[in-house]
This record gives sequence, structure tokens and C-alpha cells, in this order.
Amino acid sequence: MPKYRCPMCRKICSEHLDLARHYLGQTDKKHKEWLKTQGLSYAELIKAQVTEFGNKGYEALAEVLKKEAVVVDEG
Repeated sequence: MPKYRCPMCRKICSEHLDLARHYLGQTDKKHKEWLKTQGLSYAELIKAQVTEFGNKGYEALAEVLKKEAVVVDEG
């Protein structure tokens, strides 16, 4: 079963939504700068996550990570 690696660190997750949760839990500069290169704002994603129903912040980031995260085959 493929897994997905964070574009900025070695963290591996089994689903894009879990990778988005990891990503928004990071407050270091390299993770935030990567979001900017994707046209996303850390503050806006966090705001959407806490003020909108249904994990909107995580889902928006997960969609980007589906395209950008490295697939790691551990099977």
C-alpha cells in the first residue's frame, strides 16, 4: 500500500488527509514557506479549519498534497 511523504520533511502518512494534519501542525518556517509556493496561506488554512464545518482547512491542503507529495511504496 503506497504512503505519502511530506514535501518538507521525512514524515510519512498513509493518507493525504493525515499528511495535511501533520503539515498544519508544523509551525516552522520551511513548512510555511512551502505553503506559500503553492499559493496557500498557513493562517488562512488554520482559520478555515477552526471556523468552518467539515475540516475545510485540512481538505484544501490534502488536495494540494495529493499532487505534490512523494509516493513511497512500502509494500
